[in-house]
Amino acid sequence: MELFLFIFNILVILLSIAGGVLLIGLLYRGYILLGLLIAEKKRRITAQSQNQA
Repeated sequence: MELFLFIFNILVILLSIAGGVLLIGLLYRGYILLGLLIAEKKRRITAQSQNQA
């Protein structure tokens, strides 16, 4: 019984580490995409203002 609990604890710890890594990866990817969108909008605004000038 104790061995089962020990193995179960190890599995839970590994799953939580994997979940944390996945979450960090998703946040990182979302942050990059958000940065790209903002850069694209800024680029479009500067292009429009150059076209009007």
